[in-house]
Amino acid sequence: MTDAPITFAAVAQPLAERGWRPFPGQQATKIPAMAGWSGLNGADWDAADLAATVAGYHPADDYCCCLAVQREITAIDLDILDAGHAASADRLANDILGRTPLVRIGFAPKQVRLYRSGDAARSRKLHPLEIFSGSGQIVAYGWHHKAGRPYTWLERSPLDTDADSGAIPQVTRAQLDHFATELFKIVPRRLLPNRQGRSSGTTSTIGERLSMLSTLHGSWKRAAAIVLRDAVEGSRNETAWAVVSSAAGRGIPDAVVWGLFERHFHGWAGASEAQVAAMIERACAARRQSSMPFTTSAGGGDAAHR
Repeated sequence: MTDAPITFAAVAQPLAERGWRPFPGQQATKIPAMAGWSGLNGADWDAADLAATVAGYHPADDYCCCLAVQREITAIDLDILDAGHAASADRLANDILGRTPLVRIGFAPKQVRLYRSGDAARSRKLHPLEIFSGSGQIVAYGWHHKAGRPYTWLERSPLDTDADSGAIPQVTRAQLDHFATELFKIVPRRLLPNRQGRSSGTTSTIGERLSMLSTLHGSWKRAAAIVLRDAVEGSRNETAWAVVSSAAGRGIPDAVVWGLFERHFHGWAGASEAQVAAMIERACAARRQSSMPFTTSAGGGDAAHR
């Protein structure tokens, strides 16, 4: 057993007194249990309404406590499971955004960090980074079934810290942009599928990261090694194609490409050697075709009109 609070009923009223916006969530799924909870992003609880809500959600153990993120607060959700990447993200956040006393752990090393909004910060989903400012919600207190323990706050928590406390650093949009830019030099960006099952966006973020790392390190080979090493389940084919097509465009010899895959790629469970070989052949064929000079056919005619 644990003495840590895990229910909405246990913490709702003291949280509201400190300026936070608590509401009940399903303990088992962490899905919001209360209709219209998003209204709390823009308005405080009425004391009588909160008391009625606490009384209305029973049994109490079935409901965790979520916090609606108000305009004055920015929540940084780092959904990173790789221990090395998570440690790097934590250091970057401390260096760029400041050390906040409000850091919440659910399934470690994932974390949520709370800041005060210094200007018109906006919410964004840049998986594995999510930024909430004046919208969205986080789980503040509850039982994390996968972790097998309660959600915990590392130093201080909203129960002992006012929402407008000067101990919480302010962050600006410029700081958040800088943090995101630096983070994705280290941590692979993930695309989430849209409702049609396709990845959102029209460009390959893995390809963009490869290009960015090439510029950063001044070496395509070093950048490709990083991208191949960081390939994760669900993106291995995309990663392989990003490297292969980039290599073809740069005229990198096949032997160099194969050497990089053999040394750095740990995603063979998701992309076979035969698939990579086919990718190399396809990329090289496309490059040869695009580099062929335009010629007229034997039948003659005006090329400008064909």
